[in-house]
Amino acid sequence: KWAIEYGYKPFTGGTTGEVAELKKIAARSGEDGHAYATDEDTRGIDPDPFTNRFDLGDDPVAFAKQRAALVKELLPDVVDRMTDDGDDYVQARRAFNILLSSHGRSMFFAARYVGGLSLSRSHKGDKDAPAPVEVIDPAKQREALKLISEQVFSEEPYMIPPKAYNYMMASKWNHWGTGSSLRPDYPVHEVILMWQDRVLSQLLSSLTLERMHDTELKVPADQDCVTTAELIETLTQSIFRELDDVKAGDYTNRKPAISSPRRNLQRTFLQRMSLLAMGNSFAPQDCQTMAYAELGDLNDKIQKLLTSKVKLDSYTQAHLEESSSRIEKVLDARLTLSRP
Repeated sequence: KWAIEYGYKPFTGGTTGEVAELKKIAARSGEDGHAYATDEDTRGIDPDPFTNRFDLGDDPVAFAKQRAALVKELLPDVVDRMTDDGDDYVQARRAFNILLSSHGRSMFFAARYVGGLSLSRSHKGDKDAPAPVEVIDPAKQREALKLISEQVFSEEPYMIPPKAYNYMMASKWNHWGTGSSLRPDYPVHEVILMWQDRVLSQLLSSLTLERMHDTELKVPADQDCVTTAELIETLTQSIFRELDDVKAGDYTNRKPAISSPRRNLQRTFLQRMSLLAMGNSFAPQDCQTMAYAELGDLNDKIQKLLTSKVKLDSYTQAHLEESSSRIEKVLDARLTLSRP
């Protein structure tokens, strides 16, 4: 109604009077319900987490929590819900993918809180208008990080009764304009890691880290702020939490100390941290030094577990040995400079 009033309300008094009246209407941008943004503001690289495509409500974290609860309820019975006697199982696989997509996309919305900025197009003098740029509440950023740790960096939200995966059959339909799957079975590890990697890419992107690093100067020192150091430390703790949790037990290759989805996530995280530590990104130099220091601390924990009396399964043992070797190579790597 506000936009229609601006575009179509008739005025008298000529051009000068019309411009003055239009400015009065536009100055109402600070009122509730008058926030404005476009599709061009909804890319993952954009800073405003309140501007998304396909979310519902004014709180993307609350929406992500609601979506996670819904997916958790629907996933276990998706095969029975989507197939009747005489049906094939293609629809079950399609519904399963839709649910995972809904879950992953909502978690991506939550990830945009971290290092996020609330933007306003209001002008100076507009009543009740916020500042053009406001840092997202640190408590809300930490709430988003906690949710991501529970819902993305854990394999539990993706788990359904194991036998159900054997009913996620790929379509056999093949015709002009269609693509055939290389695998008729469901690539569960690939799909889980795909969503984990998307969220991790958002959190550790150079743009996110640059915004967070700049924010440390834009927020007074006596006020709370989520720093890049806190983000890197929090992610490392979450993704490698087994290093603190693994105790002596009866670990086997079927019941490993670190599960296969978690091992995949940890490898991906190490790759990104290595790029940061080596300076092979556009992230701030402080992030480079933090990644370097964090990798050193992480390697100490890995070595402590490997040299402990805990008898690990073959998968976990090999994974930690290989991870330690990679970290040591990064820490010992020489810098190659193009000029003095």
